[in-house]
Amino acid sequence: MKRYGTFIDDESRRLLQNVRNFVNREIMPVRQELDESREACEKVIKKLVDLGMQKYGLSPKYGGMPIRSAAEYCAVCEELARGDSGIATEMTCPEWLFGPAMRGRNKVVLEKFMAPFCSDERHTACFALTEPAGGCNGEDSTQHGMSLRTTAKLDGDEWVINGSKRWPGGAGIADIYGVLCTTDPALGEEGVALIYVPDGLPGLTFGKPENKSGMKYSDVNADIYFDNVRVPKEYRASGPGEDWMLFRGALSWGRLSSSGFAIGNAQAVLEIVIDYTANRFYKGKSVREHTLQAAMIADMIMGIESARAYYLSVASMFDTRSEFGDPGGSFLMGKATGSKVYACDVTEMVCNRGMELMGAYGYIKEYHVEKYLRDFKIIQIWEGGGQLGRIEVANGYYPLG
Repeated sequence: MKRYGTFIDDESRRLLQNVRNFVNREIMPVRQELDESREACEKVIKKLVDLGMQKYGLSPKYGGMPIRSAAEYCAVCEELARGDSGIATEMTCPEWLFGPAMRGRNKVVLEKFMAPFCSDERHTACFALTEPAGGCNGEDSTQHGMSLRTTAKLDGDEWVINGSKRWPGGAGIADIYGVLCTTDPALGEEGVALIYVPDGLPGLTFGKPENKSGMKYSDVNADIYFDNVRVPKEYRASGPGEDWMLFRGALSWGRLSSSGFAIGNAQAVLEIVIDYTANRFYKGKSVREHTLQAAMIADMIMGIESARAYYLSVASMFDTRSEFGDPGGSFLMGKATGSKVYACDVTEMVCNRGMELMGAYGYIKEYHVEKYLRDFKIIQIWEGGGQLGRIEVANGYYPLG
């Protein structure tokens, strides 16, 4: 665990070593199977639940396992994604989903919906953000929530939700859905509402799972439809204005942890390439001993290590809020988003270089490089993508819109 330097303490190192050992033992041998069936994914996920990873990041008050630092959390994301990004996404989604409720101290949501995730029983969470017409507009800070079209209207003591969501991971299989919506688009940030919707309610329906390039079975994506779905008003994370900031904080955490997801893919490809080029020869030397190939591998290494240092540095800022502010504020949002954009750009380079170094072997499933190339690409796209991400980086230095 030397790769994480002094950003993590000894206890975090032990946790990371346990996760890495699990990935090496339980995920690496079945990577191809995870790409071919949901059943294979469920077997691995159940073992991670038994390991306690489902409750990771949830409140200890309800039986959860606390995160020692933001650096530890991002490193856990990297170690899990080194095996499979979809598995990593599903196992860390509960913390992401319930983060706003924990920070908003919503006792009803925590006791009713989060507490079951702290048990040894298998549960699934879903955070529904993206919409059909506006795409990632809800994640665009310059639009202030005014582009949201999924609505929540208060009728007595209940919210009545109408609209639809696209691409959320866990759609159709989750126990609980966090829905980003608006009470009135004209209210902007004051109208943004984050409401928790349990599965099985009248009017809550789903489309068929998307036939994706990567993470096809390990992270299930489908449309969600809300037709007068009614939930108690207490299922809202907090209230006007507060929900916007809670959502922005969750988005900032999501982008920072996505840096770890991306670099986990890059690290896996690097390990494959170093091993492969050690066992292929020409002109009396292994491929990796030749200066041309060594230079290409060096570029991969430098990119990974600089991207990892970037996200760990930002994570240390998350752990020092007295100096750097709330994660949902412009400063840390810009930093977290920058680390994600850079990590994804590096991972794209690493996957492409890895495939070049391995030639046609990098293109076939048995060597897994093509899997990491497919899996990582959605990480680059989700939570606003690289171009919106760059706008967020600039917004961290000066206001835009």
